[in-house]
Amino acid sequence: MRGVAPKRSTPAGKSGRHLHVVPDDAQAALWDRGELERLARLRQLALMSGAPGEAIRVIDGAATADEAIGVLTEAGFMPTEAAAEEGLVSWFAPLLEPGCEPLDAELCGAQFIGELHRAMPPNLDVTDVLIDIIEDFAPRRSAVVLAMMRALAAVAPGPARTMAARAADQIVRDGVADMPWAADLGWPVPGRCFGYTDVYGEQRSMVLTFSYGRKAHALVVLIDYLLGGGVKDCYVTDYSESIRREYQRLGRDPDIIFIDLDPGEARRILLQSLACDACPVELHQIRNVQNHVGLLVARAAALPAPAKQSGRAQKPAAAGGTGSGSATKRQSRPKNIHRLKVTLRGAKPPIWRRFEVPSDITLARLHRVIQTSFGWLDYHLHVFDTPVGRYGTADPDGEAYHFNDAYKKLSAVADWPGDRLRYTYDFGDNWELDIVVEAVAPAEPGVAYPLCTSGRRAGPPEDCGGVWGYADLLNVLANPEHEDHKARLGWLGIETAAEYDPDFFDVDVVNIDLVRRVLIKP
Repeated sequence: MRGVAPKRSTPAGKSGRHLHVVPDDAQAALWDRGELERLARLRQLALMSGAPGEAIRVIDGAATADEAIGVLTEAGFMPTEAAAEEGLVSWFAPLLEPGCEPLDAELCGAQFIGELHRAMPPNLDVTDVLIDIIEDFAPRRSAVVLAMMRALAAVAPGPARTMAARAADQIVRDGVADMPWAADLGWPVPGRCFGYTDVYGEQRSMVLTFSYGRKAHALVVLIDYLLGGGVKDCYVTDYSESIRREYQRLGRDPDIIFIDLDPGEARRILLQSLACDACPVELHQIRNVQNHVGLLVARAAALPAPAKQSGRAQKPAAAGGTGSGSATKRQSRPKNIHRLKVTLRGAKPPIWRRFEVPSDITLARLHRVIQTSFGWLDYHLHVFDTPVGRYGTADPDGEAYHFNDAYKKLSAVADWPGDRLRYTYDFGDNWELDIVVEAVAPAEPGVAYPLCTSGRRAGPPEDCGGVWGYADLLNVLANPEHEDHKARLGWLGIETAAEYDPDFFDVDVVNIDLVRRVLIKP
């Protein structure tokens, strides 16, 4: 079961003659040490990059690291700044080719981050380097930079992912056409989950299947409990039933137990493992984890939450078959729509959106509508409080499961004008939103739902500290003399406070995003 590589050519600057491409600021931080240690580290990077003996001899004969870097650059062993930038962005050029798919983009971004891990010295954090790269390239208005930002927004670590998503959306607003694969990026349909454990509880192997359209893929994950319970290996492969049959065959061994996993249970196991330090041992395992852990985190978020009742736990498995059931659902057009007003509690001035959604929309899809319209990226847990129970994602510690919101329709919990729900997102920042059913009416022929009809003010940024933290952020931005003013600008990825407009709301922009992420065709 080999991992599937994205269809891409070798990025510029990665031939055997060159050292790994490292951003200039990362190189500067690398050499901020004693001179002998700098030279030793440069030599180590050269050896790791497969540099020829001539380059190694240049380093050995240099008096300082700066002298060695200068000679290596002149000789063509290290790229110039312009070549390094060209090499970085050319990595994503294959994503512009016809036939590129969402999984290609995710793998391209994930493996780019893996290359950064291998090229960087251990004293640098890959998230910081990614943020520097995104800041450098975000102002550029080109299709390949947009592809770069979309791919990083799908698999990069938290703050870098947010910055890349904002940069991509701005590039599109500035007139650069989005790629066809961007509409589905990050929203694969979960399928079967299965695996095996040994009877001693030392290791677990899981196969998590997903599909974009009719094309299925799988993430294969190895967890080692003797080494702390972290991810030991993970990779991506095309999926066919032969993989499951092979796992079942392995389960005939008296020391191996084959298990069909509920996707919610697979999510719980995976989140627990990702909370531990990764524990790859072999070189190929180290490379696999570096290349795919970002995608693994994204896929964990795409899995449904564990169901509280065992009867409900069987539903996700039933949804993971051939997909014919979901195709049947798509053919049945909802007869009614709910008109909803969604208001962020505690925000002054008010922040709200008004929607029309199919009455039989699931709460999971309504969650995506809310996320999209408020500009959030689904990084955190959420829950709907309804008259018939709580629905959403599970507590990461497994202490407070909710029902799975993928199988509860809006009409089943709020079917009349005046009915109310409470939606809570990010249990740290604790964004609470009131959902009020304003009307239930027949759907209009030819209209694609969900549809945003009006709203007020921009949604607060992710991870800014809730309603009170957002108010503090706005106060700091409004005061250039504040000691945190510059830091907050950097956190938002902007140069001046004028670039962030808390009063901005454009219903057309919201509906464009809804078409990309949540469209239900009429």
